Amino acid sequence: MQADLLKGIKIVDFTTYAAAPCSVRMLADWGADVIKVEGFSGDPMRKFGVNLGDTPYTDDENPVWEYENGNKRGIAVDLKTEKGQEIMAKLLSEADAFVSNVRAGSLKKLGLSYEQLHEKYPKLVVGVISGYGLYGKDAPRPGYDVVAFWAKGGALIDMSPDGKSPVTAPYATGDHTTGLALAAGLLGGIIKAKNTGVGEKIVVSLYGTSIWANSLMIIGAQYGVEYPQSRYAPGNPLINSYKCRDGKWITLTVLAYERYWDAFCDIFGLDDIKDDPNYRTLPNVLADKDRLKHCCIRIEEQFALNDREYWAEKLTEADIAFEKTNQWKDIATDQQAIDNNYVKEFTAKNGNKFMLPMTPVQFDGNEGLDSKPAPLLGEHTIEVMKELGYTDEEAQQMIEDGVIKQYGK
Repeated sequence: MQADLLKGIKIVDFTTYAAAPCSVRMLADWGADVIKVEGFSGDPMRKFGVNLGDTPYTDDENPVWEYENGNKRGIAVDLKTEKGQEIMAKLLSEADAFVSNVRAGSLKKLGLSYEQLHEKYPKLVVGVISGYGLYGKDAPRPGYDVVAFWAKGGALIDMSPDGKSPVTAPYATGDHTTGLALAAGLLGGIIKAKNTGVGEKIVVSLYGTSIWANSLMIIGAQYGVEYPQSRYAPGNPLINSYKCRDGKWITLTVLAYERYWDAFCDIFGLDDIKDDPNYRTLPNVLADKDRLKHCCIRIEEQFALNDREYWAEKLTEADIAFEKTNQWKDIATDQQAIDNNYVKEFTAKNGNKFMLPMTPVQFDGNEGLDSKPAPLLGEHTIEVMKELGYTDEEAQQMIEDGVIKQYGK
């Protein structure tokens, strides 16, 4: 089942990799007709599985590709040909939005810059994702998730446990965060165009989204908060992770420190510091670095006395916010994720099954959105050509002339 919120909306997807494709994939989930336009070599994301160990990336089984491009139709067109440009023009004349992360200079050469498109199609909404924004010396540079979102955004060093070497950035986390921002902007642009008849340019960058996502740390750093932070010098000892006797971890998030201090101390047997005024309020415990470290060490010592399940039960009974600190390998089998359709079983073309993460927005009565298979390269080319008014003979001739490509032909 797919949502029908965007039924009747048509989007031309001229994107690669993750940030821009995932934003449009969400709109496809919600009912938009998304046509992905690729060159004959295809979006490089089709082969991204090589970066993920033994993750397959074949036509028969390609989990990464399925996530970024499910629920879309795909065509393969050589846009450097006159006929290819004609096809793109026909698509755009019927579209509500055009989305791309191709660099500005290349778009202009293809006649697909915002200024060129707005002149021809004034109602068209144009969504653009860049690495670093439209202005400044970094604007022309290639920007990807790891460099533009993580490295330039500050997180690689400031999340480092030792503060010496950067952490290894998780793939596409910044892309998907940026994709959410673009999806929201596209919807705003589409609403405006429906109301006024005038399209809009929607601009989102990986770097700009990183700054927004990390805003509290950026604000705090201006007022003396030092990063990276040691586990023994957090901004709140009850917002921290602690290892249990069995080697497993629990992460706490107790925002109301004073409200839960007594209950927390009772659970963990912290009688030696429970009634000490130096520890009873957050400002007091933070006022002295040695005191803060001692508080963290005492909590750490108590966690080490029992296994994680024991402490999880006690914290749950006390209604204290915590979580068992998962690894990514745990998510595909996590019952909470399964019960809420945050992951769903997907059957690849070769019959293999895997759990596919789903886009996060759900609707009442329609929480289990399905993911139709992502398109093979040029899988729907002839189908879309017919919708644009081309005959079978014309489509076949364009295949022979190298203008379009149909999968399997």
